[in-house]
Amino acid sequence: MKNTFQKIIGALGLCMMFPVASQAAIINFDFTGRLVIADPYGAIINDQAISASLSYNTSTGLGASALSITSTELLFNYPLIFHDISMTTQKGSNLVSGEVLVDWAGNYNMLTRVEWDATGFLNAIDYGLQAGDVLSGSDLYRDANGNGVQDDGEFLFDIGSATPYSDSLQISSLNTQGPAPLAATSGSSGLDESTPFTGYIAYFDIGSGNSMYVTSVSAVPVPAAVWLFGSGLIGLMALSKRKKPG
Repeated sequence: MKNTFQKIIGALGLCMMFPVASQAAIINFDFTGRLVIADPYGAIINDQAISASLSYNTSTGLGASALSITSTELLFNYPLIFHDISMTTQKGSNLVSGEVLVDWAGNYNMLTRVEWDATGFLNAIDYGLQAGDVLSGSDLYRDANGNGVQDDGEFLFDIGSATPYSDSLQISSLNTQGPAPLAATSGSSGLDESTPFTGYIAYFDIGSGNSMYVTSVSAVPVPAAVWLFGSGLIGLMALSKRKKPG
């Protein structure tokens, strides 16, 4: 009976460790960045600033942005409209893979796939974020006075952001972006093969040139099933005590 009791105590201890999951969070960002579109030969046909919001769940490693970006360059007399990014963090790496829906000339919800080097983004999350923090290039700083500028004393951490692959495609150094918390890589693939622009690749560099601003951080609640499991173990403990011979 003693061994059984010890096992229950051990299991209860493991259960009580589950609240660590409550440290997981949903982090919301407003971001600026760049959309660069290259043709099948690597030549830049579109390069524009973008801005939108992004939500990331540190528990599941999933992110999403309901952005809607209309490319400034027309392809075959119709603009490309990119919208609704979904992100999945690749386990065991600093890479994040994503899908972006594309509308063009009456064709809706075509897919293009993007891959990001999320070194800076994930390092910032590991450091710990709160509302008002800013990921700008490789700097993480806390905008204490809310003026949107990194002032003296606000720097927190060098997050080691990667340089976007699209920087290597730029003809003019004036258009290079520098490190980005979410820097699109050469692993990004072309637009849907069913379209007239097979091989055209869209690179979404998030946080490049400017920043990712943390608008809110909310805790992810521990699933109710975990607490029910803990209650059950406590009940087993009580039952084992009642059955213990006098």
